[in-house]
Amino acid sequence: MVTSLRELVLSEIRDIAHSPISVFSPEDFASQVLGVLKETDRYEAAVSSGGSVGLITVRDLLDVDQPAQRRVDKVWRATGSVSPSTSVIEVAELLVRNNVRALPVVERGEVTGIISQEDLIRVMCDVNELSGYGVKELLRSPVWSLDIDERNATARRLMLERGISHIPVVEYGRLVGEVTAETIVHAFITPSSKTTTGDRVGERGSRFPGQVMGVMDIHPVTLRPDSTVLDAVRGLRDRGKGACYITDEGGRMLGILTPRELLAPILRFRVQEEMPVYIMGLSDEDFFERAVAEEKVRRVVRRGRKFRPDINEVSIRIKVSQTQGLRNRYELTARALSPSGQVNAKAEGWDLLEVFDELCTTLEKAIRRTKAETPGGTRRRRSRR
Repeated sequence: MVTSLRELVLSEIRDIAHSPISVFSPEDFASQVLGVLKETDRYEAAVSSGGSVGLITVRDLLDVDQPAQRRVDKVWRATGSVSPSTSVIEVAELLVRNNVRALPVVERGEVTGIISQEDLIRVMCDVNELSGYGVKELLRSPVWSLDIDERNATARRLMLERGISHIPVVEYGRLVGEVTAETIVHAFITPSSKTTTGDRVGERGSRFPGQVMGVMDIHPVTLRPDSTVLDAVRGLRDRGKGACYITDEGGRMLGILTPRELLAPILRFRVQEEMPVYIMGLSDEDFFERAVAEEKVRRVVRRGRKFRPDINEVSIRIKVSQTQGLRNRYELTARALSPSGQVNAKAEGWDLLEVFDELCTTLEKAIRRTKAETPGGTRRRRSRR
């Protein structure tokens, strides 16, 4: 058992990954996957096809109308893989960079396990050092939510449109429950493993009938803003949940934390040649190539090296500040960090890619207007005449 965060990030995942109950092929049917996921209470299953490996997840299955007739090859996606000797820090970086929740573990050409964000959260529970990390700086906000009388079909549609798996349910502005992708899938789709000959296997309700109040979990994990990362990871582990909600004393939501955000303390130990760039607040559909966005930021910093050679990290937070129909207005904030201080930049607008380019331009101008402080000295203010 690891006792420090540094020891954890350098550990191999050999004893952390969980063994897959089944490894599916593209020729299998989605209803077979549903049966296994429901029986094992897992979010993802491994898929192997020749030299490619990947995953099929519960959220992937939200958009499957007839699982008994839909083959896995139409649903799964290749993700690449890791080996049992891969370190925790490497896995955490791959999960965040590729925007996936899990990766297959392959040894000698065979899938021997799956390593997921939840697996990493579980071992983080043994690191008391995480009591020194607060959740307030990690939470994601604003949060997509539903009123208690919304339809289940609306919850499903929102999950598909926004690329999310957890939706808080509110009543009069206060958190009263949550509905998840697992809830929707398992409540309205009959997996083949539970049927008999002659049954209409995998048939889903035509309209996902009912309201979210009828299927929601009325005991979501909640924390206060002064809680620690250790509180969060232990809460998720002990309650078997995939998200926790930060609320004020009146039960009003301030933000959400998923395992993805909680990996931040691990990623701070990342040692690499490239300057780390952290982009927080992205959902699946926001950027198709996270790596492209990160490289744009690195180029900005490289061009500004003669002005601020001490910048060693950039973090970007993306928030949805306004919604009109299916359009979102985005607010982006960048912080370029260095031992002597930070450089800030902001941009906002309706097109995320355009706003991101504007943010990079603004950040570059801000870097050029500053100069790193001389060690041991103070910044001088130019007098006005």
